[in-house]
Amino acid sequence: MENNAPRRVDRRTAYTKNTVKDAMLELLAEMPFEKITVAALCRRADIVRTTFYLHYDSLTDVIKELADDAILAASGTGSKNIKDLSILAREMNKSTDPELLAPYMSLLPVCQRVADDPKYKVMFRDTMVSDYILMQIYRSQKSDSIKQFQDHLGISGQQAEKLFLFVITGAFEVNKSMGWEKKQDWYEVQKVLLTFISGGFEKLEQYFAK
Repeated sequence: MENNAPRRVDRRTAYTKNTVKDAMLELLAEMPFEKITVAALCRRADIVRTTFYLHYDSLTDVIKELADDAILAASGTGSKNIKDLSILAREMNKSTDPELLAPYMSLLPVCQRVADDPKYKVMFRDTMVSDYILMQIYRSQKSDSIKQFQDHLGISGQQAEKLFLFVITGAFEVNKSMGWEKKQDWYEVQKVLLTFISGGFEKLEQYFAK
């Protein structure tokens, strides 16, 4: 007879962790992360402290998993090709109508799309948590992005790393300053930024190809 015990344990573990993460998102909608306690999270998740510590060492570990979940969701829905920024910039220069641009939004880099999922948006309204997410995005995208910058632009690894840091930090901070809301003024700002960034990429490619 087949033993399904490990599978049952895995499902139970996944259910408990998802319950804890959902409870964390609910609490973040009500108070800053710094005011959330393990006791409050356990009450909201309807678990005991021993269960919490069976799966997590700290509240930061819960945030880390949530950040990874949000990044994974965003990474799986869009392009990783930096040349696509030029396509999006051209479309934005034709029109900043959100409906007309909707099919092109998947061309935005992860740092621009990661807050689009309504489930995770509350995390970006907390300064401490959003800064942590930025760090996680940088770490998760760093290797692929540096290689792509080197391949397309012909620059060194150090140059590619600093360029990636500049682009991802700038894009993230602009979105944060606009409350992570894609209203009409967001599209107007993105038109300028993407035209600037894509034009810079093209100039770099031309310069280092000499």
